[in-house]
Amino acid sequence: MAPEAETLRPVGATEWLARVSWPRWSVATWIATGLGALFVASTCWWLSVDRSVPIDDAAVHLGASFNTYEALTAGHLLRALTGSAPYPPLTFLVGALGVSIGGIGVAPPIIAQNLIFVPLLGLGCYKAAQLAFGRFAGVLAVVFALGMPMIIEEFHEFMLDAPEAAMVAVAVWAILASERFSRPGVSALAGVAVGLGMLSKETFVFFVAGVALAAAVRGGRRAWRGAATFAAVVLVIALPWYLYELSTIHALGGEALGSSSTTSVQIPGIAPPRLSSANLEWYLWTFLNWELYLPLFAFAAVGLAWTLVGFARRRPVSRFAVELTSGAFVSWAALTGTYVHDPRYAIPMAVYFAVFGAGWIARLPRLAGVVASAALVLVALANSLGVGFGVGSRMTTGAQNLTYIQQPETLTISENYGFWIGPPSRNGDTLALLQVLRKDGVREVKWTSEPEGDLEFSPPGVAVLVRIAGLAQASDPIVPARAARSYAFLMHRPLELNLPTPCIKLRDGTGVWVRLGGSPSAGAGAWSYCPLRQAGAS
Repeated sequence: MAPEAETLRPVGATEWLARVSWPRWSVATWIATGLGALFVASTCWWLSVDRSVPIDDAAVHLGASFNTYEALTAGHLLRALTGSAPYPPLTFLVGALGVSIGGIGVAPPIIAQNLIFVPLLGLGCYKAAQLAFGRFAGVLAVVFALGMPMIIEEFHEFMLDAPEAAMVAVAVWAILASERFSRPGVSALAGVAVGLGMLSKETFVFFVAGVALAAAVRGGRRAWRGAATFAAVVLVIALPWYLYELSTIHALGGEALGSSSTTSVQIPGIAPPRLSSANLEWYLWTFLNWELYLPLFAFAAVGLAWTLVGFARRRPVSRFAVELTSGAFVSWAALTGTYVHDPRYAIPMAVYFAVFGAGWIARLPRLAGVVASAALVLVALANSLGVGFGVGSRMTTGAQNLTYIQQPETLTISENYGFWIGPPSRNGDTLALLQVLRKDGVREVKWTSEPEGDLEFSPPGVAVLVRIAGLAQASDPIVPARAARSYAFLMHRPLELNLPTPCIKLRDGTGVWVRLGGSPSAGAGAWSYCPLRQAGAS
């Protein structure tokens, strides 16, 4: 006799949910994950509100990510991997992924960048601080890193330094986890992190060389296998691109390592003489006035001083104190020794700032630790609201000096704007104007700006918006037969009494006028025109 068939019954929703278990993470891990998710969500909101023109380098990088996407869809893999030169391809591949999902636009590449690199930055900072000082320090390190003013700003635009910082954080964690290269498997993973990081930006090596060298030296002969595995994996991943772009890398290296200015006059972006006090202090002032601001800098400075005192007493504050201190010092020395300076170049030092700033708090007595932690959270929150959303006001100990990028002898306490961008701009929707022009039959656009180089109407930014709108940049000479119906001229300049109401107004008080059929000097063939429903609306 055949056995009786087993009766099958549907599993109810309650029973099914009971079988589903959440990841068994610690409370600290959940908090760190929530902070990263909140950061990404705030960026998405920021992008949904902002109507500004992308600024200079950010616009150029957006265009490169579009090029990468188009190369991939056309099957040209080599062009996709090399078309972003002089920069490596990693960040542009991420941008292309965003374009493949959300289409060609400003937001998709930036959101993709946030979804991938913000978690990596948080993970790297959390794990590095956890290994050095414990889980509580890991959470505080995430708070610190995501509260850095230039991290906040750069993840609102498509730039390379914040993604590079994320890869540095992951690489530092992996190198520390290799136990001074005594674990070959983990050393190989560290090699993957560093190899990919080398494909984010050429300066990546500045920020991991110190920690890797210290780990290798301290590991001694017993770590030779892990160190060799690490180096081999790095070379396999990164070396092909660097060999292919060798001439470009050589030119960039010559520029970066060239002689500093021999004069005492500081030229924006150019380093003072290498051993001058002005050069040795250059990045210190950028930390105070752009990277961190004074309150966050104070947390990191206390942690670094505490670490150095531990060395002096021959009682290291962490078993990884040597690696972390070496990494931070080599990073600063390499940046200081280069010929071209920029506050953004130091953003990848975020992991060291975060670990030092969090580590000493985790070692305080309970009450003092709670007070210091609350202060750190408030500082990070103030930076987020100020730089990202314009809340509060600018507070410094001195007047802003427009001559020097690094703002020497100034201490910034708080700010309601970033280095390049600040809160989202709801004024002057240039992209919407271009898209309506496209619907009205315009196919080619040309523009001029007064003053030239105005960040609110940056030429690279307008060019990328023209591309997003499906228009072409017009070239001279204008074809009279089709100019009136397919050619538009945009003029950007300050508002003046003798000019008609602009089509759109930008937040800096300038406006944009539109003429069809040619430039303002085209006579009867050109006329003022605004296709938006509310002409002159801001």
